Amino acid sequence: MANKIISLITTNFVWKVTALVLASILWIIAVNIEDPLENRRFTSVRVGFENVEALERLGLVLLNQDEIERSAVQVTLWANRRLLSQLESSDMLAYVDLSAAVWGHADWEGGVPISAPYSLRLPPAASANIMNDSVFPPTARLLIDTLDSREFPVSVVKIGDPLPGYISMEPRINPHTITITGASTILDSIVHVRTQVYLTDASEDYTTTLQVRVYNENNVDITNRITLDPSEIQVFIPIYRRGQVPVVMPEFVGALPANHVITNVLIEPAHIDVVGMLEDIEAFRGVVLEPVDISGFTSTSIFWRDARDSLLATPLSVQNSRPHEVSVTVVIEREEEREFIIPIENIEMIGELPEYYEIELPEHLYLRLIGVTRVIDMVDIDEISLFISIGNLEEGVHDVPVTLILPSGVRRADPELNLEVIVIGYGDVEYYEEYNDDDGDDN
Repeated sequence: MANKIISLITTNFVWKVTALVLASILWIIAVNIEDPLENRRFTSVRVGFENVEALERLGLVLLNQDEIERSAVQVTLWANRRLLSQLESSDMLAYVDLSAAVWGHADWEGGVPISAPYSLRLPPAASANIMNDSVFPPTARLLIDTLDSREFPVSVVKIGDPLPGYISMEPRINPHTITITGASTILDSIVHVRTQVYLTDASEDYTTTLQVRVYNENNVDITNRITLDPSEIQVFIPIYRRGQVPVVMPEFVGALPANHVITNVLIEPAHIDVVGMLEDIEAFRGVVLEPVDISGFTSTSIFWRDARDSLLATPLSVQNSRPHEVSVTVVIEREEEREFIIPIENIEMIGELPEYYEIELPEHLYLRLIGVTRVIDMVDIDEISLFISIGNLEEGVHDVPVTLILPSGVRRADPELNLEVIVIGYGDVEYYEEYNDDDGDDN
């Protein structure tokens, strides 16, 4: 039996082998005619990454992951036509194994570039029948950086103005700082961490929860490239009323040198702009300034006072757009005494005596006045009005008080001013007339 089998194989062996080869060739030709091998290029193939957690374990981060994922690559496959016709670009993924890419790198500095090869993922049914594949470009340029976390203060940008008569105060935010995690080079570029509030025509307190945005030195929003903790903050902005309160004349302490007086006090500004609740503004009576010590001053001097000192114990505050300092100008001048000789005819007599009375008056009245030098030097006696009342006088010698109307800026030196008036009587009207007749006859 065995001999028959061996004889069957060896008989015409060469012809049998030749026939087998020819049959194989014919089969291959037949197959290729029906489903030939060919190369086909696929464009816009998606790009992705594997083992991203490998970077996190090493404290690293991929800076340009979004940029690479947005780009596409070309893939060339060599396979049967039938298989290739069943594939689309969307069936493929060119990926980078980040674990293999960073293997062997121990030390990293910000923005270190490395090249990592693309691998190709195909549907399982097609993968086993692909003769060859290639990706273009064959590698991805990865920017690797160290992962860092830092705290940054948050600011609030106010946009728009409240209604006229209202003002927005400083925002109160919670929390004041947030933790930002990301690549070191990105954290180094952060300039602003802020949120925005719109206060146009506001008239009530503003409170809300707002998203935080992060900007680099070019004012580009880079929030999507980092992680914020927390990503929202609570914002409260008081909306206060504007108002004005008067400045109260300060108390003056100390003594001026002899013959010096305060002739004027100027307060600038006379009112202070404040902000607060309307009822607090209406209840506030005025800004009380610190006392002014004038000891030893002999000329006009300016003293500065801070209006905020008077508001510390109140709910009001000074508006920053107006000065909060108050100047108190104290005009100090020297006084001098002058004596004026008033002709008696300058004195007006009020009232009348009976016809049988006569009055004898001195020729002059000596009047002493006090005033600052610049004023008293300019006084004219014609500017002084003097009056005495004679209607109730009887015969005899009288010290009659003199009433004065003085020019502004001067005052009487003597506490009292009297004029000696002598009233002479002639008994009765008949005697007075007879006396006057006799006197006339003598002339």
